[in-house]
Amino acid sequence: MIFRTTAAIAFLANIALPAAAKPAAPLNSELAVRADETVDFIANGQTLRFRLAPDAISVPTLNADAAERAALKPSMIGYIYVIGPEKIGFRTDNVRYGEGEASFRSRTAFSARKIVEGADGVAGPETFPHKRTTFILRDGQPGDQAITFPLDKEMGRSQTSVRMDVGGRPIYAAFSLSRQESLVTATGGRWIADANGGQFASGAREAPILYGVARPIRSLSLARPLMLGDLEIRNLAVRVSDMGSAQGIAEGPSPDQDPNEIVVTGDSKRKIPTQRLYIGMDTIGHCASISYDFEAGTVTLMCPPQR
Repeated sequence: MIFRTTAAIAFLANIALPAAAKPAAPLNSELAVRADETVDFIANGQTLRFRLAPDAISVPTLNADAAERAALKPSMIGYIYVIGPEKIGFRTDNVRYGEGEASFRSRTAFSARKIVEGADGVAGPETFPHKRTTFILRDGQPGDQAITFPLDKEMGRSQTSVRMDVGGRPIYAAFSLSRQESLVTATGGRWIADANGGQFASGAREAPILYGVARPIRSLSLARPLMLGDLEIRNLAVRVSDMGSAQGIAEGPSPDQDPNEIVVTGDSKRKIPTQRLYIGMDTIGHCASISYDFEAGTVTLMCPPQR
C-alpha cells in the first residue's frame, strides 16, 4: 500500500514545551483535546502519549522507541509514504488498545524514523473509535457561528477530509493546526490559479511537509478569493514539484500580460494524482473549535466572521 502525501506538518513547531497528557475519553463518547495537549492510551499494556491532529492519517503511527516499548512486532502488512522523491517505509502490527471489555484492536504503524516530537505517536480525528473528536483552539465566545461541512470518504484512512470543487475538479481539504499558510499540491494549485485568477507571488522556498521532510513551495496570490463555504482560504502556497505539475501558473504580471491572466498548458494524458489542500491557521486561527461527528458524517467549525 502506498500513500502519496501532500501538505503536512511538523507538529510541535509552535509549541515551546509539551503539555501534560490527558487520559483518553471512554470509547464511543466524545474526545475533546486542546491543540497543545497529548492524550494517553494504553497499548499492549504500555501507556503511550499521542499527539492528535486534524490532518494526520487515521492509522496510529508511533516513534521507533515507543513501538519497541510497546513490543510491536512487524507483520506482513506495511506501506510506503512517498513525499516528493523520498520514500519512507512503515511496518505495522495489530495492537490492543485499552484494557478489559473496553479494549479494541487497531493496526498501528511504526518506522525507524522519528515521527513526532513531544509524544510517542500521532493520530488523526478518526483513529480511535469515538463518536466525536473535537479540537479546542480557544474558549467559545459570543459571535461564534457553526460552519458545517460533510466529511468525504474518498481519501480513506490517509486523510479525514472535506471535498471542495474547483473548476469542476475535486480537491480534498484537511485542517492543519501546525502551519500558518494553507498548502495545496501542484496540480490543485494550477486548477485554483485557473479558476481564481492566480499567479505566483514568491520564489521557491523550502517548507516542512511531514516526518522531517521539506519540499519547495511558492506563494500564490488570487484575484478572486478561494472559498470553502463561508471560509476564505488565505495565505495559499503551492507544492510546486509534488503530486502533478504547477506548470502553467503565471509568474506575475508582465507588460504584455493582464495581471489576472493564467497561461494554462495542456493536461498530461497520465492519471492525475488525487489533489490535497491543507488549510492553515491564517484561515482557521480565529475559530474556537473543530468538531468531527462521525455518526452524522460532518465536521463543524465554530468561528466568528473572518475579518
